[in-house]
Amino acid sequence: MRQAAQRTNLETYGEEVKTMKQNVGPREQLLRIVIGSLALAGAALLPQLRGWRWLVGAWGLANLASGLTRYCPSNQLTGIDNTQGNELVHFDESLHGFRGRLGQRLNELQHRIGASA
Repeated sequence: MRQAAQRTNLETYGEEVKTMKQNVGPREQLLRIVIGSLALAGAALLPQLRGWRWLVGAWGLANLASGLTRYCPSNQLTGIDNTQGNELVHFDESLHGFRGRLGQRLNELQHRIGASA
């Protein structure tokens, strides 16, 4: 009932309801899961970290969560979409305005210098 009312309100004001689109590719996913697991293990097992344990643990948890869900908010903000393309970092060229033009140029630069996987 509440969701239907919220959906009606959103439609009334013309706002678009967005969903989480996967933007983490398989290579990046593996890297995030490994790094996140190592950071969590380090935060739990290394007493030398002292006051930094919570920060390392939170960073590891964020990497692990983004690896498991294949969605990263930072990638979305910067226009990175590693689910397609064979570049090391694939920038989403379908974005409007500056980010789309920048993404297209950065992808071309990677091809030119041979930074494709």
